[in-house]
Amino acid sequence: MKITTMKTGLSLRLRNAFFGGSSTKQWSALIAVLGLLAGGTGVARANDLYNPDLDVLGAVGANGQINPGPDGWVIDANKTISGTFADGADSETWCNVQQPGGWGVFFKPFQGSTNGGLNDLLTVKFYQDTPSSPGTKCTLSGYAAGEANFSAFLPPPPGASQAKALFVIEFLDGANPPNVLASNALNLVTAGLPNGGPGSMALFTTLQSPPAPANTVAVRAGAFLIDAYSTTGAQSFFVDAFDLESVAPAGSPVITNQPSGMTVGLGGTASFTVGVSNTAGVTYAWYFNGSATPLTDSPGHISNSATRTLTITGASAADVGHYQAIVSNGFGLSRSTSVPLAVLGIGLDPAITITGKIGDTYRVDYMTVTPAGPWTPLISTIKLTTSPQTVVDSSGLGSGRLYRAVFLH
Repeated sequence: MKITTMKTGLSLRLRNAFFGGSSTKQWSALIAVLGLLAGGTGVARANDLYNPDLDVLGAVGANGQINPGPDGWVIDANKTISGTFADGADSETWCNVQQPGGWGVFFKPFQGSTNGGLNDLLTVKFYQDTPSSPGTKCTLSGYAAGEANFSAFLPPPPGASQAKALFVIEFLDGANPPNVLASNALNLVTAGLPNGGPGSMALFTTLQSPPAPANTVAVRAGAFLIDAYSTTGAQSFFVDAFDLESVAPAGSPVITNQPSGMTVGLGGTASFTVGVSNTAGVTYAWYFNGSATPLTDSPGHISNSATRTLTITGASAADVGHYQAIVSNGFGLSRSTSVPLAVLGIGLDPAITITGKIGDTYRVDYMTVTPAGPWTPLISTIKLTTSPQTVVDSSGLGSGRLYRAVFLH
């Protein structure tokens, strides 16, 4: 049975702050900041806190510039000479033609090459990771196009490799950093990639992957730009509206009733229920905000975490986020949709979410809005142990601050 694990409309409301300028390339792939006032009263909605799906969401800087860092995605860009840098792709509204008001992503070979591509080729991996398991098969769909002078359409210069634009599925193990156990890629140019810019985007779908091998813990899905170089303008590559679908191993539990999102008052009770058709031998586990560790019962707070119905009692800001059930038996496992919990009437400090490569180190800075001040370190160093990783400005002054993350090493 086909189970859709991730779908996107690329139209989540913008709640990010990421601030640009000439030093953008030194910054992280993403820094997202909650659009709620510290100590104020409002509605905390899970989409503001966590994005578990393949949704592409842009980030607007203080000067209105759109900067790298679609919410929940990793941009891993590397130039032959200069090495890793952040600004290999951007999310902007003009790249989205599938859902008005949403965001698409464009890859920028003109920033990763000089001298006709002979000495500084650009490779960008743009992806999201999501939990997976052995035996699962996956298919990735999305819209894509290039411009007329996109280097993947052209023969490579002498001494350079052929540039490529790919949709990629990779199965990963649990190592840190993970190892790629198996992969499945679609070469978009050979599949007929249009050359009329984002307005010409066409839908592409990879072949269904072989079953995920043993030791698989995650599937990585996204678009890769390989060995691109600068041409003479009209040279970019665009992607939009991703959809990753999975097929669980035969005999795995079949989810017949998905959980529903909930909104409760501060201190209220929320319940999430999942239903399966073949209950014999099925075990249940619930996960919060994409964690690799399942929730466990906590007296007076979390109950029934190993059953079909999870209950959260005394809901607070710490419970706002997305919840997902994993149901399994001896054949395999299936994942429910990830659904949000919103809590009414709570005061929030700004939460800064950094998405990048595990092991990278950043500094988090803030700037006062009125009066405008210099960038001041909030956290001098933070090393990513997970991605995305969230830090909170608990000073109580966050309502008048802007934030950025600076990549250190």
